[in-house]
Amino acid sequence: MRGFQGEVKEYLKGSFVPNWDAGRFYSCYKSDMKAGDRIVVHAYKACGDCYRWWPAMVESIDVERVMTMSRVGHSVRGPKGGWVSKFDIRGIYWFDRPYNLVEVYLPSGKLKQVYIHIASPVRIGEGSLTYTDHELDVVRRPGQPVRIVDENEFEDAAEEYGYSADFQSACRHAVNEALQVAATWSPSGAPRRPYRRRQAVRTSTPAADSSTRNTEV
Repeated sequence: MRGFQGEVKEYLKGSFVPNWDAGRFYSCYKSDMKAGDRIVVHAYKACGDCYRWWPAMVESIDVERVMTMSRVGHSVRGPKGGWVSKFDIRGIYWFDRPYNLVEVYLPSGKLKQVYIHIASPVRIGEGSLTYTDHELDVVRRPGQPVRIVDENEFEDAAEEYGYSADFQSACRHAVNEALQVAATWSPSGAPRRPYRRRQAVRTSTPAADSSTRNTEV
């Protein structure tokens, strides 16, 4: 009989459609991860190659999901290089859902988009979160309808990695659910900017001129 760990491995390869309970999945990967921890998030392709990773801070964690925040200026890395993000990004990673969601904020605090990756449930590692991306996504931008993106990439991945017909059907079903989630999602809001206190700096001749000017530290 297929064990739970075997189910996970077969799911990640695209050859098994699971029906998991969140608590069961969480207990399998449960760690000492807690709010405030600094971690690294790793995104994998179905072939097992890690194609992207970035730092994040855990905002919250419970039996259903992990919520993280990566502040503007964080570095996103990959095998061929990387870039510095211009956005604040909150990630919501569920233990029993076939997708994850990110809220992307401009430096001004305005929401840029809500983006959902059709992907494996997240796995907890030592100081890390890991998921497998199935290369099919849903996006909602302010003032625009929710839409499906990267369908060509999904078809290419299905052929390259040998996704079974049942697995492809499960991904399409996940898209339908993700469309509803994106359409009704209420973003938590951009993170607060660190408070930058002003301090008074005296002029070079305090005896003759006691005036001050404000500068930001």
